[in-house]
Amino acid sequence: MTTVLIYANADLEPNLHATLFWREDLERYLAERAEDARMLLFSTEPHVLVVDRTLAGADELISSLEGHSLPHPITIVALDHGGPDPQDGQPEASRVDAILPLPPGPEWDIRLVDVLQVPTRLQPRFDVRLEVETRHRHKADVLRGHALNISAGGILVDGQGLAFAPGDDVNLTLQIPGGGDPVEGRARVMRQPLQERLGLRFEAFSRNGDARVRDFLARLASPPHP
Repeated sequence: MTTVLIYANADLEPNLHATLFWREDLERYLAERAEDARMLLFSTEPHVLVVDRTLAGADELISSLEGHSLPHPITIVALDHGGPDPQDGQPEASRVDAILPLPPGPEWDIRLVDVLQVPTRLQPRFDVRLEVETRHRHKADVLRGHALNISAGGILVDGQGLAFAPGDDVNLTLQIPGGGDPVEGRARVMRQPLQERLGLRFEAFSRNGDARVRDFLARLASPPHP
């Protein structure tokens, strides 16, 4: 499930109910204090961080991500009250993926559909040939295919009979080279560039799956020994 952390005053919450942030398949956390938002940032590991850029500590909250990486990409969204350009202590536009004007409007959801895919695509991708099993979260049928490339944020799967659509949640089994049990986790279908290919975004891994994927990516990124 996609997790959203919102750092904003509680009086904004009623306005957010009609937006993408209040979809039933999203898990939400709302923090009004910077220290609470920072604690939730690393305890809930959100996929989306929403920050009211006028609140004290907003810039420091975003900066904290530079020294503490999350196990998956994160989209950073700034809420703009329509005032003058940001002053000291407010996040600059170059440090966020999107700036949404207040009050919320229909353009919010249209913009968010786009930016949710950006961090995953910015991750370094490596060509691979890995066996992958996927199944719909609420169905028993297992579909087998191969991962064509992988990043810290997700994989591109090739296989026949992949009866999924963008937005579907799937269970995932990934055979990482080097022995050991397959890595199990959850993912979300983000795109379908071809009928038999799916772009999946990693949501969470079971047990030590996240560490094994990171170690595998580190090996792929390392230059071969002479």
